[in-house]
Amino acid sequence: MSEVLHAGHHLNLLSLEALTAARSIGAVICLARDDRNNPLLAAAAAMGVEARLLP
Repeated sequence: MSEVLHAGHHLNLLSLEALTAARSIGAVICLARDDRNNPLLAAAAAMGVEARLLP
């Protein structure tokens, strides 16, 4: 988690946990289109974690 924070990403705790877990196990982050979270999507892209918006 500290690695994500030190990279300068400003995320809420839930987003931080999701990104850290997905990165740790090689998972994809899936978000409902209505729940689009631009900071999380940007951080995921920067950290090499795939993120998808679902219909």
